[in-house]
Amino acid sequence: MSLLDRQRVQLLTLQRIIGGELKRFDTVFDGMMSGETPLIEAVCAHVRHGKSKRFRPTLLLLAAKHEDAVPDAAITAAACVEMIHTATLLHDDIIDEATTRRGLPSINHAWDVATAVVMGDYLYSKALDVLASARMGEALRLLAGTTFKMSQAEMMQLETRHDLGISEETYLTIIERKTASLIESACAIGAGFHPEHAQRTGVFGEFGRKIGFVFQITDDIFDYLGDERRLGKPTGQDWEEGRITLPLIAALRQAPTTACDALLAEVAAVPPGERNLLWPRVKAFVLEHGGVDYARDLARRLGDEGKSALAPVAAGAQKDLLTVAVEYVLRRLN
Repeated sequence: MSLLDRQRVQLLTLQRIIGGELKRFDTVFDGMMSGETPLIEAVCAHVRHGKSKRFRPTLLLLAAKHEDAVPDAAITAAACVEMIHTATLLHDDIIDEATTRRGLPSINHAWDVATAVVMGDYLYSKALDVLASARMGEALRLLAGTTFKMSQAEMMQLETRHDLGISEETYLTIIERKTASLIESACAIGAGFHPEHAQRTGVFGEFGRKIGFVFQITDDIFDYLGDERRLGKPTGQDWEEGRITLPLIAALRQAPTTACDALLAEVAAVPPGERNLLWPRVKAFVLEHGGVDYARDLARRLGDEGKSALAPVAAGAQKDLLTVAVEYVLRRLN
């Protein structure tokens, strides 16, 4: 049975193909995740103990993989991508007032908010400094642009917090900038290290952009369907923290006016600090009015568009593996 025929595609399957490169990545990333002061070192050590799926570095290294050894510069770029992703998580935890991350206390909880803010800034700036020092101008350009887009998305998310009138277009703009942009850059950077694909970085970037959409939409679906034990976080968290995501946006659009008005009236009657009490009602509303089905269908369409984006790439193991990555995102359990 081929990889594409498996019902459940596990990330480990993909990572075995680049096992040697990921070992090199772990060494470089751990080396970069160290500090010049006792506090920086302590926080970095704490972050290193968290279990990352290394999804973005995996895509970068799959895009870069060829018969010869993947160059050290690609490994460094992958580590910088993961460092930037880690920085976003630290800042997300501050905004969400999260107490845990990857099975460990969050930095804002284990230390304080000030430490988490500065540490996130430190990781962003260190990643860009490493790329500049290594004279990886294109990777630096892409990732600098990505951090700008992610900051825009965070501000948009704050502006639309608890806004039940948010449009699907605005939602998609937010996730494009916040999630898809980094995955897009990772794939484009990786292709730049491949001798046959260096002129097709835009193709790989578009693939990454589409898979980034799928990644976030499936995450948002998990909030309605997921098992808390598998996800490692409580379901309903997006709702409680004011993030109005695609399943609810779609359900509000598709439900009869009377049903929408009834839900909106209930939300308006509940004090902001008690919104979590309405989660069972919101979840039932979304499931009843097809919000999850709509989000799942859109994720599948975007996944197919991601596969189609690779049409200019010659058939072969690399193209197959990247196609499998789409299936992993669509079918992942956590």
